[in-house]
Amino acid sequence: MKKLFILTILSLTAASLSAAQLVEAIVVRVGDRIITRSQYDKRLRDGMNEIEQTVAPAQQAAKREEMRKSLLNDLISELLIKDRADRLGISVSPDEVKEGIARLKQQYNISTDSAFEESLKKSGMTRADMEARLRDTLLTNKVFGRELRNRDEMTDKELRERYDREKERYRLPERARLREIIVIRPDDSSAVDKARLHADEIAAQVRAPGADFAKIATTTSEVSTKEKGGDLGEVARGELLPDLDKAVFGSAAGAVLGPIATKSGWHILKVEQRLPSELPAFESVKDRLRHDASEETFQRDYKAYIDRLRAEAFIQINEKNVPAS
Repeated sequence: MKKLFILTILSLTAASLSAAQLVEAIVVRVGDRIITRSQYDKRLRDGMNEIEQTVAPAQQAAKREEMRKSLLNDLISELLIKDRADRLGISVSPDEVKEGIARLKQQYNISTDSAFEESLKKSGMTRADMEARLRDTLLTNKVFGRELRNRDEMTDKELRERYDREKERYRLPERARLREIIVIRPDDSSAVDKARLHADEIAAQVRAPGADFAKIATTTSEVSTKEKGGDLGEVARGELLPDLDKAVFGSAAGAVLGPIATKSGWHILKVEQRLPSELPAFESVKDRLRHDASEETFQRDYKAYIDRLRAEAFIQINEKNVPAS
């Protein structure tokens, strides 16, 4: 459900006809609401910008293509929901928007209005844009709360049966608990050799008998994990850079590795623990099982609901006005 709501919060404020819009190409009409070409373009730009900021580079091309294909249907769905809200007499008050903003501040640990405004500025969003999108999200939630059937939580017995059927889906990959010390590669090429020698010296220190890797990390590492004694936590096979991954998962617990050179610098790693691929216990994934079941049910209900609204609505799509990808 969260993914759906993330998409919803990006929704445009439904347009009403005005003199300025009458001279602009209309991409889609749903009842008496329209989306113009410039609104479609803005939505596309906003979505592409979000993908650039939040999606790993390797997945960005696929996400952009996915958005281009789904955008028109997403916009139609949003206008259908707004039209349904009108028919149900559902609206969002200014006080509800204020409460929503307060929840956002709390969620992101923002304590002052100035910090909130700065956060909006960094994301390229105006206060008016944010409030409009938040209002749309609150309106959508109200409609769903009224229209979509309640989904009773599954019992532990039902969850256990689902776990037995799908437990391979929840299998944990091979993992390792690591500590790290990183010497950052300097921008000045004349200083690279000195930095490399410094990394070698640190590696010698941590390999000395009785050396305390964590303590040495706090005074020598040049990245933020130094504050935690270099504790990198648990990483799964395939998450690290290839050279680091090969070294870590080819070593036993207790091994000290490096310095291993990468584009960013020199990595010295200690393998604190090796953990095999394993099936988690039912109790440890019970909440995730419940969430996944609820999410799947919601998605089925949502699709059926939108299909029904589409069947009952007047929808006109002007394909010639849809901007070329």
